[in-house]
Amino acid sequence: MILDTNILIDILDGNDSVRKSVEQLKEKAATTVISKYELLKAPEDSRTHDLLGTLDLYSFDEPAPARSAHIFKELKKKGHMINELDILIAAIAIAHDELLVTRDKDFKEVDGLKLLII
Repeated sequence: MILDTNILIDILDGNDSVRKSVEQLKEKAATTVISKYELLKAPEDSRTHDLLGTLDLYSFDEPAPARSAHIFKELKKKGHMINELDILIAAIAIAHDELLVTRDKDFKEVDGLKLLII
């Protein structure tokens, strides 16, 4: 499973409800280089580095760029555009056939994405 940035932030903020929900899934947790970027933009915090060190990391590599462009075009056609960084995260999750765990309901707009909103 891939943890979205908002889930990682909740874990760092000590949100026990989110942490327990993730633990109950009993899957190997990962995140994306996009979420890593979003976390590292914040002020330096050793907890962030510690958390990132426990997660597998998915890169924005093939076939994610083409998948991202497809998602962008489909959302634009439907008139339901979402944040572009979220498009990249969704494309990585789809490319690796992973479940995306998030609190962001905007991801419902992305066709073909395995999604768990908590």
